[in-house]
Amino acid sequence: MPTDPQPEITVRTLRQALAFFLEDDNLIDRLEAESLKELLLRDGQVTSEEKAFLQNAITTQNFDARALDILKSLLG
Repeated sequence: MPTDPQPEITVRTLRQALAFFLEDDNLIDRLEAESLKELLLRDGQVTSEEKAFLQNAITTQNFDARALDILKSLLG
């Protein structure tokens, strides 16, 4: 049975990525936001569950201004 080359991205995966990005300096920068955006858009859409995760992350975590702009664009 073939394996899926791109496993499904779940909110748990996104939480793990966010925690990893915050480990070094407790701040999400532009490059980390781009990586998070790529994960969110991997299947071509941002689900309502992913949007809820992203909105919560934006309000509770530290993002620099450019990172905020990148990720807020996914909420519209």
